[in-house]
Amino acid sequence: MTDSAHPHHGPISRVKSGLIGLGATLAILGILAIAAPWAASAVVDFMVGGSLIAAGVTQLGAAASTSNWRGFWLTAFCGGLSLVAGTAMLAIPAEGVHVMTTFLGLVLLFEAAAKLTAAFSLPRDFPWGWLLADGLITALLGGLLLMSPTQQSGVYLGTLIGINLLSSGVAFLASGLWLKQRLA
Repeated sequence: MTDSAHPHHGPISRVKSGLIGLGATLAILGILAIAAPWAASAVVDFMVGGSLIAAGVTQLGAAASTSNWRGFWLTAFCGGLSLVAGTAMLAIPAEGVHVMTTFLGLVLLFEAAAKLTAAFSLPRDFPWGWLLADGLITALLGGLLLMSPTQQSGVYLGTLIGINLLSSGVAFLASGLWLKQRLA
């Protein structure tokens, strides 16, 4: 039989399974981050620092290969800035965590605005309440990160990343389970 004869075997079924898998993974990562907030902060610092170094090296390489290009100096400057920022994050992780705490606080506030907007644009039979709760939790977490004391930013960052991952995981799980029920 074709996918149209059995819609639960088609692309929507894969989306449902993906949502459930993603939700479970995010929830588990959230629990681990809450259990070890400094470790979660250190992992994020390492990932961001490494990414900045890789971006800096790539930009400097691009600039070196096109030295007569009009954007050479801007590309070289941005590459150098990324390289210095990434190196500083790895060399001085406590400061890197503090900067990330402020940055992620702002990112979470923007993410919360998107989630809250989406929650009010979904059909009423969709589990939009979970998305609304996720948006409110995300807004609260963003505000807490922006107001966290410098010496506690690692604990705040790791814990709040964990809570955000957990609440997003629950929202994805609810969406996947809703689709599973609709396809039954």
